[in-house]
Amino acid sequence: MKHLFVTTLKQTVDSWLKAFPQLTVMSGVVSADMAGASVIWVHAQLEQGNQWRQHVQQILRVLPSAKVIVLSNNPDQTEAMQALESGAVGYLHAYAHQNVLKEVFSVVSQGGVWLGRDVLKHLITLTTQGQTQPDAMEEILEGLTKREREVALQAAKGNSNKEIARVLSISERTVKAHLTSVFDTLKVRDRLHLALVLQGKSAAGHFAYDENVKKDALKKFHLNS
Repeated sequence: MKHLFVTTLKQTVDSWLKAFPQLTVMSGVVSADMAGASVIWVHAQLEQGNQWRQHVQQILRVLPSAKVIVLSNNPDQTEAMQALESGAVGYLHAYAHQNVLKEVFSVVSQGGVWLGRDVLKHLITLTTQGQTQPDAMEEILEGLTKREREVALQAAKGNSNKEIARVLSISERTVKAHLTSVFDTLKVRDRLHLALVLQGKSAAGHFAYDENVKKDALKKFHLNS
C-alpha cells in the first residue's frame, strides 16, 4: 500500500515514519508522483493558510478514487468541515500517535470517515437529530451480545475506546474486540455510520454512506454556523 504525504516540512514527522515506513513525501502535488497512491495525507500547516484545500481538490481531480486525509497542526470544527467539503474522508491532528494513524488508515480504507473526537461528536449531533423507536433499535441490536450492545451504544455517541473502557470498567483491548465484532455484525464502517444506523438514518453496508454523510453534515453545519 503506497502512502503519500504532502508537506513542506524539512524532516518527516517521526510518528508518520513509524506508522508507514515506506511512505513517500512530496512538497507539492505532482501527478506523476501520485501514481499508484490509494491513500494521500495532506498536511494543513498554519503558515500556508488554505493551500491544503487546493492540494486536496487537485489530488481528487487527478485521482478521484484516492482516499485523502488531512493532517492539521491546529484541528477545529470549522477546518474539519472544510476538509469534508473539499472531498477528504479523514481529518486529525498532524502529530497524532502512530497507532492512531494506522487506525485512521484502516477506517478510511474500508470506506469509513474519520474525524477527531470532538468533531465526531459534533457531527453525530448534527446528523442524528431525532429519536429512534425502541422496537426499531432493539431489532438493529438483536444480533449483539449484552456487552457488545453496551459498547455499540457508547461508540454511537462518538466516545473513544478509552472513554468506553472507563464507563464500562473494561480494558481498551476488550472494547476494541467488541467494537470489531459490532462493526462486522451490523456491517457498519465507523462510529458515525453506527450512529446513523442506530438512528435509522442509514442502511448497514450502504455504499453511498460517505457522500450522504458529508452532504448532510455540511448542510447542517452551515445552517448552525
